[in-house]
Amino acid sequence: MAYETDVSEDDIIRIHDNHGNTMELLGSGGQYLSASSVRSGRYPNPVTNIPRLRKMNVNEDDIFLCAYPKAGTHWTWEIMTMLLQQSAEYHPHEKESQMYEFHIPETLQALEPPRVFNTHVRPNNLPEQFFEKRCKTVFVQRNPKDTAVSFFYHCKNLIQFGGTFEQFMDFFLKEDEPVYHCAWYKYTLEWEQFIRENPDHPVHCIMYEQLQQNAIEEIKRLATFLKTPCDDKLANLIAEKCSFQNLKDATLKVKKGGNSETLYREGKVGDWKTHFTVALNEKFDQYLQRHPTTSVYTYEI
Repeated sequence: MAYETDVSEDDIIRIHDNHGNTMELLGSGGQYLSASSVRSGRYPNPVTNIPRLRKMNVNEDDIFLCAYPKAGTHWTWEIMTMLLQQSAEYHPHEKESQMYEFHIPETLQALEPPRVFNTHVRPNNLPEQFFEKRCKTVFVQRNPKDTAVSFFYHCKNLIQFGGTFEQFMDFFLKEDEPVYHCAWYKYTLEWEQFIRENPDHPVHCIMYEQLQQNAIEEIKRLATFLKTPCDDKLANLIAEKCSFQNLKDATLKVKKGGNSETLYREGKVGDWKTHFTVALNEKFDQYLQRHPTTSVYTYEI
């Protein structure tokens, strides 16, 4: 679906690094999307759409999959749709068809249940009814260093970022907003705070690395949270269908409008080690030390 492409110059926020690279953003509620993607009609203008999304009607059985960009959203969403349909068959559309911030409320509300809305927004930008109805939530985390590497290639492909990886890290490690989508540490801390302060809200946490290492076990654990049957046969079939290469191939061959080249690259754990210099790694570690997260997630940094 193509959306309105008119963008007010006054709404555009331009952020710069020290190497002449610029990102043009549009945002609301601390959430920033690419101005060029809005101009192309890829998704609605967040300046006007995010406030409307907060007022959107949701159903009690709607499920929200929440993750920072490149933390494993596509992978987890496909597993969830297979569990809900009780079949290891790929959904005919990409997860963007049910991506919260990529659509207007009317489009999302028209989707048939079961609905798995996936999103990269901070908790404050979710619908008010999400909190009132205590919708089931799946929260996915990934080693932020691997996330940063994957996000770099994502930005090169989708918003035509023209700088090097180290130059991109000037944007990723930016501590004052705005930041494309939002700062990783703020996103993580705000979700951790929400989970901690709302123990009655059903939240299931997944670690990307654990899903890759113990896929069958994690699929069964997710099925228990979703209250869907999952025997060994189904868990094994889903794990096989949702292996990185199979899912990448399916995106190109099965899904309508799928583009595996922009969505899937390596999917490896620890790929950051081939991209980070010693100096950059030290800079990233200092960033993590300044903004310690309190979650139980563990990963090698």
